[in-house]
Amino acid sequence: MQSVKRLVAVLAAAGLAAPALAVGMAPLVKQGMAVGPAKAFYLTVINPYPQARAYRAYADGDETAAQGITILPAEMTIKPGGQRKIMVILRDLAPGETREARVCAELAKQEGFIHARVCSKLTATRLAPRLAPRT
Repeated sequence: MQSVKRLVAVLAAAGLAAPALAVGMAPLVKQGMAVGPAKAFYLTVINPYPQARAYRAYADGDETAAQGITILPAEMTIKPGGQRKIMVILRDLAPGETREARVCAELAKQEGFIHARVCSKLTATRLAPRLAPRT
């Protein structure tokens, strides 16, 4: 146990544990409805560092999960202690379809041994048209 504490202290002193606080995002869960084929969400990426850092945002999952998702901007530099809004658009929603997506943010260039990232779960539902009753 003593050796684990010593290892953590050495890593922290060397700056290798710092990426654990490398990014923040809000909100972590968001849902909404759309009347058309696309739904946009705004997320906020947060830089907790006392210096400017480059970040990237991306759709998590395989290529199929990433299709139909646009992130603007996908790469950004955030000022010290600052934050940046990004827009995530879920496209090509079919009438009545509900789609979930995970969008993550992380340092553009990873540092140390820790891969720090944060993800937000988005859910978009496209309303289905109601048919008027026949008279």
